[in-house]
Amino acid sequence: MKIDISSQNLVKPAAMNRFRIKAVLAGLVMVFSMTACSDSGNRAREDKNEQSENTAARAEGVVLRISDAALIQVDAKPQYNTAEWNFMVQKPGRYDVWLSSLTVDTVQPMFEDNVVITAGDSRLDKKPVGDEIVISDITVKAPWYRADSHMGSIFFSKPGEYQVQVISDKVERYASDLSDLSVDKGTLISSLILKPMVN
Repeated sequence: MKIDISSQNLVKPAAMNRFRIKAVLAGLVMVFSMTACSDSGNRAREDKNEQSENTAARAEGVVLRISDAALIQVDAKPQYNTAEWNFMVQKPGRYDVWLSSLTVDTVQPMFEDNVVITAGDSRLDKKPVGDEIVISDITVKAPWYRADSHMGSIFFSKPGEYQVQVISDKVERYASDLSDLSVDKGTLISSLILKPMVN
C-alpha cells in the first residue's frame, strides 16, 4: 500500500490556520475599535458636563464654602466665630463680594450684627440684608432658602495666595442634609462668593 502525500494536501491545513488567525485578529480589532468609540463618547459627554459646570462656576464666581473652611468657633463669644480659606488669585483686580446664607425667613435674614470679611488688606464690615433670594439652588430645600447679600468689593493688587476670613456668630458647620438642621438656627452662612469685576 502506497501513501501519497502531495504538497497540495499540506498547503490546505496551513492556509486554514492562517485564515483562522486573520479572522481572530480582525475580530479583536473590531471589538477594540467599538470599545474605543464607546469610551471616547463617554469621555466626550464627561468633558462636556465638566465644561458646563466650569462655565457655570465662572459665571457665578469663586465659591468658598463653609464646609471647606478652617473654622474657629468661640463658644463663649460666638460673634468671633471665623471661617478661613486660602484663596489663590491668578489675575489681580477688584472682586465683587457676595455672602450666601441659608435662612428660614426670606423677608429679613436674621443677622443681628455685622459680618466682617477680610481678604488681603481689605476689610468689609456690613450687616447682610438678603439682596437676592436664589431659587435655582437645588441643594437647598424648604423650609430653608438661599439668600445672597452683596457685601461690597475687595481689591487684590497682585497674583498669589491670600487668606480670606468671614467673622460672624452665623459661622457654624452644619450637615449637608438640611433635614437634620434645626430651624431654630434661623440663618447660617453657607458660602462666600467672589466675582471678578470686569473693568
